[in-house]
Amino acid sequence: MAGLSLEQKNNLHLGCWFALALSIAILLVAGYWAYDWYAHGNKPPVIPLPATAYADPSVEETPLSESAVDKYTVPATHPRYITIPALGIGKARVMSVGLTKLNTLDTPRNINDTAWYNKSALPGQGYGQVVIDGHNGGVSRDGVFINLDRLKNDDEIIVQRGDGKKITYKVVKVVTMSLKETNEKGMQQLVKPYDQGKEGLGLITCAGKWIPRDKVFDKRILVWAVAE
Repeated sequence: MAGLSLEQKNNLHLGCWFALALSIAILLVAGYWAYDWYAHGNKPPVIPLPATAYADPSVEETPLSESAVDKYTVPATHPRYITIPALGIGKARVMSVGLTKLNTLDTPRNINDTAWYNKSALPGQGYGQVVIDGHNGGVSRDGVFINLDRLKNDDEIIVQRGDGKKITYKVVKVVTMSLKETNEKGMQQLVKPYDQGKEGLGLITCAGKWIPRDKVFDKRILVWAVAE
């Protein structure tokens, strides 16, 4: 009986150490996955995370009524709507924005809207580069520019001004860049016309993985178009 009692204690002792080692291993693996997601946006292979972990939760996703879109007005020479038939974008509002406190291009508040950088060219002025951005998606819905990378050369983009005048641009270049590359050279290129002799249009949206630590997506899609 004494021998049996001693054997049980040893097994119990070894079992506790095994359970502790297993718990530590699980915590280390979980910690690595958590850090990899937080710093690089990689989804954990096992641990489920809410949808808010993979997109910007600050973007307004409320659908816009047809009436709200139709009643939207801007000054006569400013862009009012953008239409991209190839992507099924019928008439998206174009808001006026500047730069953020971090000196980055601001974005529209609503996922259905786009935004014109108000220091870029005016549509229809005949020269310079009109720059418009939009969201790729939010927590529960796709954004207006979700399929921007599907544009092909010669696809049409129509910008309607506040006075009703429409300017048609044709796509000449579509590029996907890392955020780093976009900051280093992409934006400098996007604000310049593809053809210096013609008025241009530049579109940009986010893509890739959401990086929680930096609160940004890690890629950008850039489009250059030229006025007809």
